[in-house]
Amino acid sequence: MSIIKAYRLYKSYGSLAVLSDVSFSLEREQKVALIGRNGTGKTTLLKIIAGFEAQDSGKIEIPAGTCVGYLPQDTSLSEDKPIMDYLRNKSGISALENELEELSVDLGDPTKAKRYIEVHTRFKYLDGYSFTHRAEIILAGFGLDGVKLDQSLLNLSSGQKTKVVLAGILLKRADLLLLDEPTNNLDLPALIWLEDFLRKSNASCIIVSHDRKFLDRVADKIFKLDWRTCSLAITKGTYTDYLKMMAKHAASQRGKYRIQQEEINRLNERAREKRADAIRGSRWTGRDNDKFLKGFKRDQAAKSSKIAKSIKKRIEQMNKIEKPVDKKSLKVLLNARVNSGILDVEVSNVVTGYPGSFLIGPLSLEIRYGSRVGIVGLNGAGKSTLLKTITGEIEPLNGTVRIGSGIKIGNMMQEHEILPRGQILIEFLSERSGLSYQDSYSKLSKFGFDERQVELSINTLSPGSRARLLLALFSAQSVNMLVLDEPTNHLDIEALEALEEAIRNYQGTMLLVSHDRHFLEKISVDVTYILSDGLLTKISDYKVYIKTAEERARKLLNLL
Repeated sequence: MSIIKAYRLYKSYGSLAVLSDVSFSLEREQKVALIGRNGTGKTTLLKIIAGFEAQDSGKIEIPAGTCVGYLPQDTSLSEDKPIMDYLRNKSGISALENELEELSVDLGDPTKAKRYIEVHTRFKYLDGYSFTHRAEIILAGFGLDGVKLDQSLLNLSSGQKTKVVLAGILLKRADLLLLDEPTNNLDLPALIWLEDFLRKSNASCIIVSHDRKFLDRVADKIFKLDWRTCSLAITKGTYTDYLKMMAKHAASQRGKYRIQQEEINRLNERAREKRADAIRGSRWTGRDNDKFLKGFKRDQAAKSSKIAKSIKKRIEQMNKIEKPVDKKSLKVLLNARVNSGILDVEVSNVVTGYPGSFLIGPLSLEIRYGSRVGIVGLNGAGKSTLLKTITGEIEPLNGTVRIGSGIKIGNMMQEHEILPRGQILIEFLSERSGLSYQDSYSKLSKFGFDERQVELSINTLSPGSRARLLLALFSAQSVNMLVLDEPTNHLDIEALEALEEAIRNYQGTMLLVSHDRHFLEKISVDVTYILSDGLLTKISDYKVYIKTAEERARKLLNLL
């Protein structure tokens, strides 16, 4: 039985269509990955299904009484209320309790008694009598077991807020989950927990994510929004199955197109020959004015002309195979300036953070030239604080940070925060890199920006496009140390693959915070540290770390 049926949805913003003739159905308990390039309308489609935006035309059918849980990309919480109060409101438990209390006053009324039974049934379904226990288990799954339930939302980090919002949605026990980039602000243990929760859940899901391992483990169907036609293509199977099928289809399409073009060229050549024969025959006069031969030549000319027309008609009536569109692949080139030193960064007994609220350390770390260092840990552990201290944004409270004299750092986190949003792309790159406008345009085009986009202001760019702009800047500056704090957040899969390729070929030093397992495996990190309880510890085996997180997730799920 379908939980959603969509018929020919169309949505545009002005003259720009983002959805066109989008139709699909989603069965109960089915898990779908909604994929496509940034800006193709994935978020718009989720908002339309959730009822936060209206389509221009088309229809969506969702059975009455269906409980929908929607996670937007922006999960910022500014409410000054305790975590438990938020969870009780978000899940609907508070509203149910209030209604039960009001109805219980007059259960002699048959209408109220009937409604009381309905509300009480829903209350029990949400584990209302053991709601606190269930909330604690889900929060523990997200790594928030050390956070007090009476703590204010305002005191949480952005990653912790995302987890609380997700916990509130999961506590609703929704029939349909619409999750827009749920993995962006999750640390690895929390991401693994969410994977296992969704796989075990009876809810139908539509998930937008660029985390390829997450999609592979959760989704059993792929919805692909086409960047050219704005339409939806549907395939069964995992994300890896989808990639294999698309590669096979593309190879087949190219082969069929090539064979047909060869046949068309052969027929065109034959038609040209017959037309030439027809022209020669019609102009033939002969020397002895032989009328019989002249007539024969003209008959042959007419026949050749007829054959040429027949061949042309045959070509016109062919069922033409569309030429495969190979969109321009994004090539990210990062050339590091050679550094003659052997030690890039030395952190000695550093204590850092914000006095009175958050401290980490003492920490010591050495990063040698050309090495790739990864840092993992729970949200709120201080990973970003450590990076800010190493790059000089925050002064250490104790200890020292030494940066090699030849080091030129490309800090994606810091640059994201200080991007001049009102500046034009090409002006920004030219000004910051010293390149001419012509060279700036050439550089931007290599990073996926077209003629129209380079003249736009930075504030019109998606988060993924802003990341590509910064990579273009780092390329122009030839930075020899990259500092990347969750670089895969907001990048579409095409940009992710390009970034992976760039880093694989990058000769400089790299300091990375990431939760993306596929990304970490592809770029071959030399050494990984975990930041926990204010201390930095080397992980001897990254795979063991992942396995431990998976085992913990399974144990917690068994408690629900």
